Amino acid sequence: MQFRPSYFSTRQTLLTSGLLVLVLAYGCSSSETYPRASDGQSAVTVATPQNSGGADAKNVSGVWQGTTLATCATFVHLPSRCNAEQKVTITLLEAPGGGFTGRYSCAYGNMDCYDANYTGKVIEAEVNGPRLSIRVMMPDGTSCIYTGFNTDQMINGGYTCYQGGGLIEQGSWQAHRSY
Repeated sequence: MQFRPSYFSTRQTLLTSGLLVLVLAYGCSSSETYPRASDGQSAVTVATPQNSGGADAKNVSGVWQGTTLATCATFVHLPSRCNAEQKVTITLLEAPGGGFTGRYSCAYGNMDCYDANYTGKVIEAEVNGPRLSIRVMMPDGTSCIYTGFNTDQMINGGYTCYQGGGLIEQGSWQAHRSY
């Protein structure tokens, strides 16, 4: 006797997979707006709940230097980037009136930066207790989200990059605040 999935179980699997993709793509984002600063750079609002354990803008403002390491998952856009390592620097500055502005830079690790995106702009940042989440927009329209836990000015987390709404790369991210 051969097992054949029913229409219902196949549909349920597809719906569950679709929801999982949406959750991964959008995460637990807030519905806050991110106003423009007077100098034309993005200013972003930082969420700091009262039970955040003292996390504030001063704990994350500065220069974060570290590395990324791409996973070798089969659904990633370019399998040739398996274990691609990059040196990443994200600078977060407090914006007048609240939020952050910032810059991103990438340098060669063991491969060139994805699609030659050596610079970028911080367009969103959120602090929730020790959790830090930063969205960077690259010149080619690629968007990457760096998330991790800030423990003693060290970040241990991950990143995901999207282009045209599709996941193109993901992996681990480790950084330390150097300034």
